[in-house]
Amino acid sequence: MLKLCIIGCSSFVYDFLYDCTKKFPLTLAAICDSPQNTENFSARYRCPAVYDDYMFMLEREKPDLVISFPAYGEQFEIAKQCLLSGAHVFSERPVCLSSRQAAELAEIQKTTNRFVMARLNRRYTPSYVMAKRILEKKEFGASTMYLAKYHASAYESENSFIWNHTIHHLDLARYLVGELELLHAERIYVDYNRVGYNISFRSAQGCIGVIQTSSLQSGEYPMERVEVTGDRRNVIVDNIRSLQYFRPAPIRESIAAMDMSDDGDTLMWTQNFAQLNNFTFYGFENMFEHFVSCMESGKKPSLEMEDTAKTIELVEKLNQLVQSS
Repeated sequence: MLKLCIIGCSSFVYDFLYDCTKKFPLTLAAICDSPQNTENFSARYRCPAVYDDYMFMLEREKPDLVISFPAYGEQFEIAKQCLLSGAHVFSERPVCLSSRQAAELAEIQKTTNRFVMARLNRRYTPSYVMAKRILEKKEFGASTMYLAKYHASAYESENSFIWNHTIHHLDLARYLVGELELLHAERIYVDYNRVGYNISFRSAQGCIGVIQTSSLQSGEYPMERVEVTGDRRNVIVDNIRSLQYFRPAPIRESIAAMDMSDDGDTLMWTQNFAQLNNFTFYGFENMFEHFVSCMESGKKPSLEMEDTAKTIELVEKLNQLVQSS
């Protein structure tokens, strides 16, 4: 069993995230937060030890893994200290607020052989994993065009919206079509809490794309859609819960030829809402499974700070484009 500690145990961690660990060889050793948050968390989960000083907790408990969801802006220093103490870190995004900080964590990873995984869970969402596999098929050909929208309810600030929401979707585009060069960004500003961008890019492989993202919508209705075009084919992921793969249909000149074809027509996957389990389809369980298996085997995770640093560079570029628009 791997020893787990938690820093910041309110909100998302309290509501859901810690429950994701139950399938994996992890045992909770301690939590650290304000007295009110630790009291609430302890009322729901068995907590052998409670701290209000994370440095003291790291020194005393010596965990293998830390789930780190502290206040916004504190993530970098906490992730750094966790690595230096010998713990792997699963951190709330963005972990870093600059490419300089990301590079520092990447270097510490090399010297400690410990890794930081940011909560960029779109990469592990089943529908996007399936889309990635389709894009890698020879029949799909090279990705040529990428069209995406990601909307959200009002955010506490524009800066928070970029670093906590838009970062998800820049990272997802990298995952699906490769490294990106941001070309242009247009901004619409409604008020301090509501803003939107149109972002255009070109991938290293030549795919051109547009990402529309905003904090102008209500979270009560579908907010997310991604479409990637290939060679006479395209794949669409709609609001995470469904995927459609459109392929050229075979020639049909009679009623007898109207049967579905294994190598033509549209393939569709959709979530069955009758499933009575706790699996979320948002990729959290998949992230934990990958990270923990890498910890056990000593392998480098597919998502860690060397990779995340490239996404953070895109966020910095977006800020530059927005400010000059």
